[in-house]
Amino acid sequence: MGLGLGVLIRHSAATLVTSAFTLLMLPTLFSQSERWSADVNHTMVAGAWRRLVQNWGPQPESHMFTATVPGSWLVYGLWPSIAVAAAVAVVRHREV
Repeated sequence: MGLGLGVLIRHSAATLVTSAFTLLMLPTLFSQSERWSADVNHTMVAGAWRRLVQNWGPQPESHMFTATVPGSWLVYGLWPSIAVAAAVAVVRHREV
């Protein structure tokens, strides 16, 4: 993610702050009690990590929407792929 943001922003301090905000602070803004908010939270790296380290499934009486294990692995596959694709596209476009 840092690679993709670094290429897009092109300033090290802004990239560092944006990366830290996106990885650490942004997932806390989305709860798991509403469906749309839980879906956004599950696409974040922190939400995917919490699901992968959890040994048990959701409680039946729970009103939370939990992430799936395959979906969490998909998040870990897509984040770097999108970052590298964005970096390659931007660099090719800028350095022509």
